[in-house]
Amino acid sequence: MRVDTLIQNADTLTMTGAGVGYRDNCAIAIDRGRIQAVLPMADAGAYTAEETIDAANKLVLPGFIDGHMHTSLNLFRGLAQDTRDWMMRGQKPYSSRMEPENSLPAAYVNMLEALAAGTTTFGEYSFANMVEQQAAFLDRLGARGNLTVTIRGTSNKPVKGDINDLYAFDDNMARRTLEANLELYDKWHGHHDRFTICLGPQGPDFMSREMLIACKKAAAERGMRLHVHLAQGKRETIQMLKRYNKRSIPFMDELGYLDDKLLAAHITDATDEEAQLLAKRGASLVLCSGSIGIIDGEVPPAWEFMKAGGTAALGTDQASGNNCNQIINEMKLTALFNKIKYMDPEVMPAWRVLRMATIDGAKALGLGESIGSIEPGKWADIIFIDLRAKTMMPVVKQPVRNYVPNLVYSARGSEVCRVMVAGKTLYRDGEYLTVDEPELMQTFADTSREYFSRFPLESVKDTVGYALQQEDKL
Repeated sequence: MRVDTLIQNADTLTMTGAGVGYRDNCAIAIDRGRIQAVLPMADAGAYTAEETIDAANKLVLPGFIDGHMHTSLNLFRGLAQDTRDWMMRGQKPYSSRMEPENSLPAAYVNMLEALAAGTTTFGEYSFANMVEQQAAFLDRLGARGNLTVTIRGTSNKPVKGDINDLYAFDDNMARRTLEANLELYDKWHGHHDRFTICLGPQGPDFMSREMLIACKKAAAERGMRLHVHLAQGKRETIQMLKRYNKRSIPFMDELGYLDDKLLAAHITDATDEEAQLLAKRGASLVLCSGSIGIIDGEVPPAWEFMKAGGTAALGTDQASGNNCNQIINEMKLTALFNKIKYMDPEVMPAWRVLRMATIDGAKALGLGESIGSIEPGKWADIIFIDLRAKTMMPVVKQPVRNYVPNLVYSARGSEVCRVMVAGKTLYRDGEYLTVDEPELMQTFADTSREYFSRFPLESVKDTVGYALQQEDKL
């Protein structure tokens, strides 16, 4: 049988079954972007191919799924760390001035970073004035996009000026951003079979009850998933208790949000019982361990959610909080943080976080039937790990394989040597094959330099970062 591509000599983590689906020295046949067969090398002669890829000394597995990203915030990498009240005192002094002309080059470079570290599905949560360009770039890159527009009905300016006072709602703003999200859906959902569009009410504290209901109705009419920041932190909880005398998750349950169409990001300030309720209702979770660890110094109750039967993905969030967009980093931090939290080294083992980065991540995004594992019928979103990298050696198969622990606890992202989406190689041995990396890097360098050259000093004088610099600690 003739196919487009035949991968040979591949030690493979297919992520099928309940574990990692290891297959020793196998072949993978790919045609028209989809996996046709996974078979022993002894049977590979049944296929002839336009392209043959030798995967000797490589570990082959499904591409990583980043369930929650804000790539445009890469413009502020390293500028909003080590501070309490991160959103208002760390991020906002910078993000309140961002515009597409400086944020989009940052986003594109952030996407390059993620792709080179194995991300094939980008769960981008963006803004109405730049998401169209980000979709077009992902399309040009050849990656897979699960895109959401930020729908919000407040500028987060408190009514009375104090951070703990209630935000002033603006339903007209919410309607405009809702319409932008629906326009994105109409244009991009199903585009080239690589794009899905979610509806994105930013959070229950950022819009009125009426507009939350309107979003839920619009999503139901189109069969869309709702991607929502939920129980994101104490700031949100304060807003919800003052306005409704209810915490976020019970409040959203009353509105009918807690079902199998909900993708909840973070749940940082959720109780164990609330996490269990989310799982019981069939909602999915995107856990961003690195970001929440740096921003809030907390470990969300994801383990309670998963023990209750919930499906969880991993997300990198944004480089201005997390400092990188690499799922390998998220796997390690998720495993470590939960082991420390529960004082139990067997909690959140390596194989579980690898599933969160692949097949469980796909299921959480509603894409489990088409990506997330290497099996016939699914899209060939596949990455190759160099087993000769120092961080992956020694390579041990007997008496116990060490591939998965080394990938999760030792790898740094640079071990990824090939990235394929729908059977097409997008990145190989440090080179991007579909976009001009030097040009993109130079544009980002130029636009970021121009942006910060005119940034007003008075805007950051109250930040922790400025104080640390004055003390010669940065």
